[in-house]
Amino acid sequence: MMNQKIKNAATSALSFLFPSVCINCGRVLIERGNCGIKTKELQICTSCLCKLPVRLSTERWFPCLSEPYGDDPIPDFSVWALFHYEMPVTLLVKRLKFFSEIYCGQLLADLMGREFPKNTPVKWDAVVPVPLSEKRLRKRGYNQAEVLAKGLSEHLGVPLCNNVIRKVRHTKQQSRYQDPQQRSQNVQGAYAVDENWDITGWNIILVDDILTTGATLHEAAKVLFENGASAVVGAVCATHRENIEN
Repeated sequence: MMNQKIKNAATSALSFLFPSVCINCGRVLIERGNCGIKTKELQICTSCLCKLPVRLSTERWFPCLSEPYGDDPIPDFSVWALFHYEMPVTLLVKRLKFFSEIYCGQLLADLMGREFPKNTPVKWDAVVPVPLSEKRLRKRGYNQAEVLAKGLSEHLGVPLCNNVIRKVRHTKQQSRYQDPQQRSQNVQGAYAVDENWDITGWNIILVDDILTTGATLHEAAKVLFENGASAVVGAVCATHRENIEN
């Protein structure tokens, strides 16, 4: 009993000295004030949560490639995106990718997991993040796509398989290129399914952070299909593209 009282006192002291703050606006989070229990855990206030640019449920599915081509081996591959790529999501993604602020990704991952369709006719076998090259993974220390994939895995109750795909060739960052053809060439042949996995017949959710031209997700999905996957859909946090096929 005494140990529990000491522990509670220490927790209260730490909360007073180092209060939880909203990762977006920086305000101190106060339960039943500007946040609830769950939003406090996610480190966001109710006001900022309401400002996130969530897409309408009818505007979340996209053909993967922004510029489809005639002999595409996977022309029906589609990608789900929860947010418009606008502030404050753009900043949260950048903080996750480039400033090691993983808690920004945990917030986005939780929201993705809550919103991803649960009533699909497909029974999913695995959630697979798009991998980083070993060089970039060593430099960054983590894979931002894996952070996001974890949220989907937990909410859907589907295993997270983070090493199904390997990046076998280091590429320049896709953000260096604006032209879809250049982005496609940059990632061509960059991925392979790890030889320790047999994914024959699997239904897979392939996860990345954002959807731009779709070249990265398309290349990764292609190797999954080539290695026997039955169904693959993409899932990303956000895209700047607009869905005109509601």
